[in-house]
Amino acid sequence: MAKQNRTVFRALLLATHFPQALAMVLLTLSASWLYGQHGSGLFFVFLAVASGQASIGWVNDYLDYENDKALNRNQKPVVRFGLGQKDLKTPIILALAFMVPFSFLAAGFMGGLAHILAVFSAQLYNLYLARTIWSWLPYAVSFGLLSIFVTQSSSLALWPSWQVVVIAISVGVIAHIFNALPDIDIDQRSNLGGFVISLGKSRALALAAVLSALILGLLVNLWLTR
Repeated sequence: MAKQNRTVFRALLLATHFPQALAMVLLTLSASWLYGQHGSGLFFVFLAVASGQASIGWVNDYLDYENDKALNRNQKPVVRFGLGQKDLKTPIILALAFMVPFSFLAAGFMGGLAHILAVFSAQLYNLYLARTIWSWLPYAVSFGLLSIFVTQSSSLALWPSWQVVVIAISVGVIAHIFNALPDIDIDQRSNLGGFVISLGKSRALALAAVLSALILGLLVNLWLTR
């Protein structure tokens, strides 16, 4: 029983899309710390973002379960460890239930609302937009809202500059590109849609390069005008 519980726990942890979820948690914590958040406030930021990211990963795997199983995608932990959709339902509900109060505790009403809307945007990606030409939009919206969450978590009087919001949006679109690229070949063979699939690998990488240049230019501008 203990071994089975460890297997389920490992599967659920990996099903959060753990590398991406961990990167988002560390990115948000680092940004919040740089804006001046310290102590217990960082702990609430961690809890809010970790629960939000977990819910996003689990909903994604819940919705993709039948397709992943049919294609024998053993790199997906739900398939590899033999979990069913029912095993994800309770964790999803709990993660969403924890995310809401922790978001408000971390960043007040406006900042907390921004984080809740960012998670909601990501869930719209899972539910409706993942396989459409608009698949980039939830990433852009969610990352833009996260910039508000981060600044508000540091001070309720602090709001991100327009440059910071544009940087966050650009990072979100780049994240979407590199999240989709590893599966682009199998998705194309399966006739699955999506923004990156419609662009193709070369044009998607070119767009990522342009956005990276934009980010660099805005960072230089912020440094020169500080």
